[in-house]
Amino acid sequence: MSGNKHTRRNFLKIAGGLIGLTAVGAWGELTKNQMSLLNKRSVTFPFNPNKEISFVDDYIIRNNDEEITAFSAHCTHLGCIINKEQNGKLICPCHGSEYNLEGDPVKGPAYKPLKKYQATLSSDHKQITLKT
Repeated sequence: MSGNKHTRRNFLKIAGGLIGLTAVGAWGELTKNQMSLLNKRSVTFPFNPNKEISFVDDYIIRNNDEEITAFSAHCTHLGCIINKEQNGKLICPCHGSEYNLEGDPVKGPAYKPLKKYQATLSSDHKQITLKT
């Protein structure tokens, strides 16, 4: 009788381990697929060529006539939304971090630059698409 319990216990351990490994593998694939979908996302906004700095949703669009640069509007300190430009600096309203118009921090507490996005203008220059 004790041989059956031992065999049944080993079977359950092996079966449980295989089920666990399968679940972990499936979770990894689902996560990888979700991340690839998020990485391929793009957003389109109206574009005003007359404004040097535009704050649109979670993004900052800079138009300096030579090129268009898009940044995340989330401060790299604690993620507050940057929504103000003053004297050539992007100002975070929460803790006073300042970034130059290239997205680099010039005053802390933030010390990392703003995330940049690839920006493409429509042929009529009325819309901008960001690859996020």
